[in-house]
Amino acid sequence: MGLIDISEGVSHTSRMRLLILICFFTVAASAYGMEPALAPMVPLTLPDGTSLQIETARTATEQTRGLMFRTAMPEDHGMLFEFKRPGLYRFWMKNTLIPLDMIWLDANKTIIHIEYQVPPCKMDPCPVYGPPEESLYVLEVNAGIARKRGIMVGSRLRF
Repeated sequence: MGLIDISEGVSHTSRMRLLILICFFTVAASAYGMEPALAPMVPLTLPDGTSLQIETARTATEQTRGLMFRTAMPEDHGMLFEFKRPGLYRFWMKNTLIPLDMIWLDANKTIIHIEYQVPPCKMDPCPVYGPPEESLYVLEVNAGIARKRGIMVGSRLRF
């Protein structure tokens, strides 16, 4: 998953350079059998009481990289994108190798939109996903977890 347009006031050239650097180092790490560095894990509780271990993506670099190039993720893990202010955050699956459920939340941690079973993008241009309303957080989990755990629009998450 990659986040589109992560920074205001930064030139297109600067964003492209950053993306190229991230891709270079990620590919280089993969070539040597290394996984990308993981962000600190925090617990997140689903409406059914299940606890997940979530990586947080807070910086522009972490948000741009997201779950790109990972070949697997444990069922009880995910990634939470935490933004500085509410906005229309759109995601795509470029260079994301595992199918995901994408869950958008508002400032109250209430789910406002879910994209189920989003497949990896196999050719350009990649589809873009997101709700028509503003969110503050986006949670990505393995495809199927949202339905398996009864996650639905209107549910609240705890983290």
